[in-house]
Amino acid sequence: MAGRRLDRRASLTAQINAAQRAAETLQPRDRRLLDDPYSRYFVHHPVLRAMLAHRLPADVGLRVFDRRWGGLHAHIVLRVRYADEVCEAAIRDGVDQIVLLGAGFDTTSLRKADASVTIFEVDAPATQKDKRPVTERLLPASAVAETVWVPSDFEESVLQKRLIDSGFVPARPSVVVWLGVSPYLTRHAIDTTLGDLAALCAPGSRLVLDYIDANVVAARPRWESARRVARLVARRGEPYRSGFTATELDALLAAHGFKGADHATVSSLLRRYDPQSKRRLADDDWLGIATAQRI
Repeated sequence: MAGRRLDRRASLTAQINAAQRAAETLQPRDRRLLDDPYSRYFVHHPVLRAMLAHRLPADVGLRVFDRRWGGLHAHIVLRVRYADEVCEAAIRDGVDQIVLLGAGFDTTSLRKADASVTIFEVDAPATQKDKRPVTERLLPASAVAETVWVPSDFEESVLQKRLIDSGFVPARPSVVVWLGVSPYLTRHAIDTTLGDLAALCAPGSRLVLDYIDANVVAARPRWESARRVARLVARRGEPYRSGFTATELDALLAAHGFKGADHATVSSLLRRYDPQSKRRLADDDWLGIATAQRI
């Protein structure tokens, strides 16, 4: 993204995502799919804040959202669960660097504050300007994790230099979490970023990224919900630019030295995290998430 106008728009997108995570956290304990108590602190839009005032309006808001844009809410909250599991497994294996690409209002820095890791937050400066003071205010005094702020632009070839200048150590394995970004980037920007990651990440590093189905970008989506979302983001000036099949993504990752990809679609995430269908969320399968390892 480039320019102040797009930065402001990205911040609103980040607020909407944070509001969905916060609204899910307000669900009854036996039904909620995500526990993220920090997300609400990054929501400033008055309509979104009103939705989070109580569990009932939050529930109504999520039902309306899920009915119109099926699959999107499940993906937004469950990709966090999925990425958390990858990070937790890596930390148990001794990994001490986590990179959040396009971090938005992701709350990993707060939720992993007790872990012995360095968390590199990479995002547009305008979003970081909103996020940093809130994060630093909420961090407990006993926080062990270190948060490093790395302003960057995915359409410019500066990621590798910015991370190294910020203290990232390429010789040590890491986890890179790249969520909610690739659909909005050109293939060139995605390829360039993966090239940077290939040069930065030591063998054994893990990469988690989400993506949209190639047919959504080609304007041939199977799901009406995908068609609605694609029209909405296009009207806001942020059209979907890149989509993949699982096979296409595997090939692109392998070309940059990331192999062994594990894929999860919306329906498989719901089977994994809501096996009894307590939330009864739509499972429109036009979004996916994958993990691959640097060889």
